[in-house]
Amino acid sequence: MNILLSSIAKNDIRLLMRVFNAEEQNKGIDFLEELKKCVNGITEKEKKRFQETLVETMQDFPVNIHYLFEDEEHILITAVFKI
Repeated sequence: MNILLSSIAKNDIRLLMRVFNAEEQNKGIDFLEELKKCVNGITEKEKKRFQETLVETMQDFPVNIHYLFEDEEHILITAVFKI
């Protein structure tokens, strides 16, 4: 499955990496690794609702990932928000 990032999501991720690095050294890298794991978990979900925005909460960071399944082959990450 191909994972696509909107320009908004890319900016959100960059900002959150800076925020977490300001809290603790290298925490931004930890956030990025956890984000990758969480997105990979999304790709394995069996129930796929196409063209509907869904939200996944990260386990180790106060962050929500907003995404949608465009089709059988593509997930679009639309935004990544700190909660």
